[in-house]
Amino acid sequence: MVCGNVPKVPTSIFDAGYPIPALIANNFGEMMSIPLYESALMFSALLLFVIIFVFNLISRLILRRLEGGLDG
Repeated sequence: MVCGNVPKVPTSIFDAGYPIPALIANNFGEMMSIPLYESALMFSALLLFVIIFVFNLISRLILRRLEGGLDG
Protein backbone atom coordinates (compact mmCIF):
# COMPACT_ATOMS: atom_id res chain seq x y z
CA MET A 1 0.00 0.00 0.00
CA VAL A 2 2.94 2.29 0.61
CA CYS A 3 4.36 2.13 -2.89
CA GLY A 4 1.42 3.89 -4.54
CA ASN A 5 -1.34 1.31 -5.01
CA VAL A 6 -1.76 2.21 -8.70
CA PRO A 7 -2.82 -0.70 -10.95
CA LYS A 8 -0.57 0.06 -13.93
CA VAL A 9 2.80 -1.21 -15.12
CA PRO A 10 5.52 1.16 -13.90
CA THR A 11 7.85 2.62 -16.53
CA SER A 12 10.49 3.73 -14.03
CA ILE A 13 11.83 2.33 -10.80
CA PHE A 14 10.44 5.43 -9.05
CA ASP A 15 6.87 5.11 -10.42
CA ALA A 16 4.00 3.97 -8.24
CA GLY A 17 3.30 0.25 -8.26
CA TYR A 18 0.69 -2.29 -7.21
CA PRO A 19 2.18 -5.02 -5.02
CA ILE A 20 0.63 -8.50 -4.85
CA PRO A 21 -0.47 -8.21 -1.18
CA ALA A 22 -2.33 -4.98 -2.02
CA LEU A 23 -3.98 -6.70 -5.00
CA ILE A 24 -5.22 -9.51 -2.76
CA ALA A 25 -6.38 -7.19 0.02
CA ASN A 26 -8.17 -4.72 -2.26
CA ASN A 27 -10.00 -7.33 -4.33
CA PHE A 28 -10.83 -9.94 -1.71
CA GLY A 29 -14.41 -8.68 -1.26
CA GLU A 30 -15.16 -8.91 -4.99
CA MET A 31 -13.79 -12.43 -5.19
CA MET A 32 -17.13 -14.21 -4.66
CA SER A 33 -19.02 -12.40 -7.42
CA ILE A 34 -16.87 -13.60 -10.34
CA PRO A 35 -15.69 -17.26 -10.33
CA LEU A 36 -12.64 -16.64 -12.52
CA TYR A 37 -11.62 -13.76 -10.26
CA GLU A 38 -11.24 -16.17 -7.35
CA SER A 39 -8.86 -18.30 -9.40
CA ALA A 40 -6.80 -15.27 -10.40
CA LEU A 41 -6.50 -14.07 -6.80
CA MET A 42 -5.58 -17.53 -5.55
CA PHE A 43 -2.93 -17.78 -8.26
CA SER A 44 -1.50 -14.42 -7.22
CA ALA A 45 -1.42 -15.66 -3.61
CA LEU A 46 0.39 -18.82 -4.74
CA LEU A 47 2.82 -16.69 -6.74
CA LEU A 48 3.48 -14.52 -3.69
CA PHE A 49 4.09 -17.65 -1.59
CA VAL A 50 6.56 -19.04 -4.13
CA ILE A 51 8.44 -15.74 -4.35
CA ILE A 52 8.73 -15.51 -0.56
CA PHE A 53 9.76 -19.18 -0.33
CA VAL A 54 12.52 -18.71 -2.93
CA PHE A 55 13.87 -15.61 -1.19
CA ASN A 56 13.89 -17.43 2.16
CA LEU A 57 15.64 -20.42 0.62
CA ILE A 58 18.30 -18.21 -0.97
CA SER A 59 18.87 -16.32 2.28
CA ARG A 60 19.25 -19.58 4.23
CA LEU A 61 21.77 -20.85 1.68
CA ILE A 62 23.75 -17.63 1.94
CA LEU A 63 23.71 -17.74 5.73
CA ARG A 64 24.75 -21.40 5.78
CA ARG A 65 27.64 -20.65 3.42
CA LEU A 66 28.73 -17.66 5.52
CA GLU A 67 28.55 -19.63 8.77
CA GLY A 68 30.46 -22.51 7.22
CA GLY A 69 33.17 -20.17 5.98
CA LEU A 70 33.74 -18.74 9.47
CA ASP A 71 34.29 -22.16 11.07
CA GLY A 72 36.99 -23.37 8.69
